[in-house]
Amino acid sequence: MSLLEAWEFFRWSILAILVAGTVLPLIGSWLFVRRTSFHGLALPQFAASGVALGFLLLPWFVGQGMFGGLPLEEVAADTHDALNYHLAFAALGTFVGLGLLVLVGDRLGTESARVAGAFAVANAVTILCAHASPLGEIFVHGILTGESLVVGVHEFETLAAVLILGAALLIWRHHDLVLVSLDRETAAVLGRPVRRLEALLVAVTGLSVSVGTMSVGPMILFGLLVLPPLGARPFARSMPGFLGLSAALGGLAALLGLTASFRIDLPMAPCVVAAAAVCALPGWLVAGSRS
Repeated sequence: MSLLEAWEFFRWSILAILVAGTVLPLIGSWLFVRRTSFHGLALPQFAASGVALGFLLLPWFVGQGMFGGLPLEEVAADTHDALNYHLAFAALGTFVGLGLLVLVGDRLGTESARVAGAFAVANAVTILCAHASPLGEIFVHGILTGESLVVGVHEFETLAAVLILGAALLIWRHHDLVLVSLDRETAAVLGRPVRRLEALLVAVTGLSVSVGTMSVGPMILFGLLVLPPLGARPFARSMPGFLGLSAALGGLAALLGLTASFRIDLPMAPCVVAAAAVCALPGWLVAGSRS
């Protein structure tokens, strides 16, 4: 099946991945600049653990009449209510994980060690909560492996609104964000709103990961947050150039991954991540030759 033929049946999934492929690398670029790229690994897993917890608690909330007395099966089948409910739990998991990583700081080893530990814990919580919830086990397994990716119009609208608005805010304040990311003390001396800028970056990252986990899954999130910026960095000579090239590589990876997925009949998420690695390969080769 070609991409054009798949459009009739999977248009919202295709659009969601194309938007994610273009916008998520912009957010990942800021994680790269702040030397927190490993957060792109842990945060999607924290979001997935929040979704799994939401499935585990869903019968209790239904029993309390939260969804107007509807039975559990109808609540789970209601795309709008189910998305809002699980999005809230994805955001809870993401911001709890992000808060822990920020609060711990440098007190527990290197960043890679902290993130590796956080990922291990979040992964265990995800699997345990999903296993304890027969209703959510199949869904959580699907988003973790990328084997099931069906996006409706409501999911796409939510994803596009959050990602595009977040990216616009980061681009609008990119001069101040660069200064705060590279030299926080100088930014404070110059009167920049350091705490508000850092809060903006945390909010955009957390909301993007939360919505992205529910829409395109943690595998695509991690790949697009990390791989395009790594491939773009060796060629970038300015922050706008770095952002633009990262977005271009991410968009190209999304397009190539979708094409390969439908053509060869493979899961979308691994195809997009593999395509992102291929697109980043020239940058890695250039970086290796310079070193």
